[in-house]
Amino acid sequence: MVAIEDIYQKYLVTRSVTIDSRNVTPGALFFAIRGTNFNGNTFAEAALAQGASYAIIDDPAYVKPSSAYILVENSLSILHRLANYHRRQYSMHLPVIAITGSYGKTTTKELVYQILRTTYKTVATKGNLNTSIGVSLTLLSMMHDTEIAVIEMGATQLKDIALCCTIAEPTHGIITAIGEAHLDTFHNLEEIIQGKGELYDYLYTTKGIVFLNTMDDLLQTISSPFPNLVTYPQSKDFAPLDLVSADPYLCYRSSEGEHVRTHLLGKVHIHNVAAALCIAKYFKVPTKAADRAIQAYVPNNLRMELVVKGSNQLIIDSYNSSPASVQAALNTLLQLNVGQYIVILGDMAELGNQTNVWHSQIIEQLHHPGYNLVLLCGPFFTAAASKQPNNKMHCFPNKEILADYLCKRQFQHSGILLKGANNLEIHTLVAFLN
Repeated sequence: MVAIEDIYQKYLVTRSVTIDSRNVTPGALFFAIRGTNFNGNTFAEAALAQGASYAIIDDPAYVKPSSAYILVENSLSILHRLANYHRRQYSMHLPVIAITGSYGKTTTKELVYQILRTTYKTVATKGNLNTSIGVSLTLLSMMHDTEIAVIEMGATQLKDIALCCTIAEPTHGIITAIGEAHLDTFHNLEEIIQGKGELYDYLYTTKGIVFLNTMDDLLQTISSPFPNLVTYPQSKDFAPLDLVSADPYLCYRSSEGEHVRTHLLGKVHIHNVAAALCIAKYFKVPTKAADRAIQAYVPNNLRMELVVKGSNQLIIDSYNSSPASVQAALNTLLQLNVGQYIVILGDMAELGNQTNVWHSQIIEQLHHPGYNLVLLCGPFFTAAASKQPNNKMHCFPNKEILADYLCKRQFQHSGILLKGANNLEIHTLVAFLN
């Protein structure tokens, strides 16, 4: 049995860890992780050839006669343990801020990171690497001078957040919102509440700090056991925030009374901004520095991006799709100052036995007279639309047929929303819009 202390000493030589043999920095530790459709052990030899110093593998069939191979019982478990061991080399007073939620967590994490890094040496989850693997890699990116870590935690089933908390041992936490998502594995809203609430459970046990949106009744209820909550965004809260406008970019009034215009589309982002500013105030980041950081942030991750193409304004929001995010995107589309409103919407994913129900509910909303043309892609929206026909709706079985349709159309002075589940890659349809 290899001691975690021995692996840690190897890690300290370069402080570099990877799970991708195509992304190896010289001297890195390569962890062979098994996935649903791949076996990371098969890439160990390639990782070493690319410059990794050691390959941590859990399949004896791939061991070569070299001291660079470290055979363990479970590579993923060792990665978790190494990350936790590294976290424990820092004072438990070092702020580790956990961010989870059904939606809003990645944008909130990005805003919090951009703000905190103006004042502190900060590390944060890259992109949306929010599984236990991503949590571990983020922790292992902490250097000797790190002052704050911002850790995004995702969950597709019960105990996911609990595991992430065991690895990261957060001192502070926030749940951005709870809604219908990953219903194929959570099964119902009650399980989602329980799953996201695992962060509150951990922080309650460890006497951690919770940042709370007091406008969310559900979060108010499940956070009630905490004696001291750090609250936002209402007038009596620790960090109040006023929305000025969203036409379409969000503008808010700073605590100093100044109007701060952001690059964030739609009113829905006021909660993300308020959460970030609450955390900034708690950690005593100067107000002007926090406002400047939010003002400078430009989303570029397929989440509510506004792109101008000719006379058209495109909202690209195809990283993921859930009922709440679809509703927010549809509302934002109508805030654009354009001649007509066009919806290009692909199926939502991971809704389990609620799939048909939620697609039908979205179809009901699409009967709103504000939408001039609705183009639906995928079997679930097609089935739902067939039960609620409307001459402004057109259904396409796949993206390729929809692309052919778009090539033959001309759009002028239009606001166009492109949204769908990540695997559909609805954003690629931009190339076919004339």
